[in-house]
Amino acid sequence: MRKKYKIWIIITLMLPASVFLFVGGVNYYVDPLWNFSHENSFNDSQEHFNERQQKTNMITFRDFDYDALLIGSSRSTYINQNEFGKLKTFNYSVSSMSMQEYNDFIEYAKKQNKKEFEYIFIGLDFFATDKTRKNIENPMSYINNTNEFAYRIKSLLSIDLFKQSLENARSSRDEKQHFLRSYDRNNVASAKVFKQETVEKEIKATVENYKKNVYGKGYKYNEDVPKILLELKKNNPDTKFVIYTTPVTSDLFAGLHEVGRLEDYNRWLTDIVDVFGSVHNFMYVNSITQDTTNYYDGHHAYPEIGTMIAHKIADINDPNIPDDFGVLVTTENIKEHLNYVEVGLEKHYVFD
Repeated sequence: MRKKYKIWIIITLMLPASVFLFVGGVNYYVDPLWNFSHENSFNDSQEHFNERQQKTNMITFRDFDYDALLIGSSRSTYINQNEFGKLKTFNYSVSSMSMQEYNDFIEYAKKQNKKEFEYIFIGLDFFATDKTRKNIENPMSYINNTNEFAYRIKSLLSIDLFKQSLENARSSRDEKQHFLRSYDRNNVASAKVFKQETVEKEIKATVENYKKNVYGKGYKYNEDVPKILLELKKNNPDTKFVIYTTPVTSDLFAGLHEVGRLEDYNRWLTDIVDVFGSVHNFMYVNSITQDTTNYYDGHHAYPEIGTMIAHKIADINDPNIPDDFGVLVTTENIKEHLNYVEVGLEKHYVFD
């Protein structure tokens, strides 16, 4: 009787231990949080379910030695970090990143890089200039998570992460892309391709949403924009900054003008040029932003457009880039450029 009792106790203890080992093994093998560096056929499609944590983990737990850093919002995640010529670049862009986050993430990346970056490429979005914008993330919460004692081990035992592992494994084994944005194991993102009919509906929905909730009556330009940008320059005196604006569809840009935000847009570009001396502007009516086949919604362009942006801002010759896509705006030509932008809007759209 006593022997049977001991066997029962052993089995009782082994069952949960086996579950933990199985969950931990799957989470390790698929690695959705990018805590490790191994690659296999079950983890070559990774969903962007927590990009701030994922990319912070990547630069912490892998060899991190780069010449340049790229940082921006989800619009910039689709720029392939390998398209900057000889500059070894890491793309630290994540969903809905705000200007207020840039400094802490850059400082942490510098710490892990163990040296200053030669170049920092920054993608700026007009929507981030709204002073009333809520739910701005705290970078330090993600950085602290990564550096918490036994973080990698504890994360392996997460059931929620196990569910994500199964989704990633399923996507990796399927020829079709399951996720809106998928990453490979080297931080290169791809986008799900939709039928053009669906894209047109998404663009229309995006425009209406932005006009009402982003560019609408509640919007107020953040007068601290120059201060936020100047802090980046101050903290990186030996780094060359290359700034660019993200190219939303022409219809979305027209929506900005329709609700009376063109003056704020002009102020935004002026503030950027005042701080950095120049900005590569892609956010205006041009042949790329007018062609909706370049987008999957109103403000996210496919990776092919991201490659054009990378080549343009890194000064790499690319015959695929249309002549009217991207203008280097400086103190010398900003007035002329702002007039050009407004004329382009008035030429292609009718405003009340």
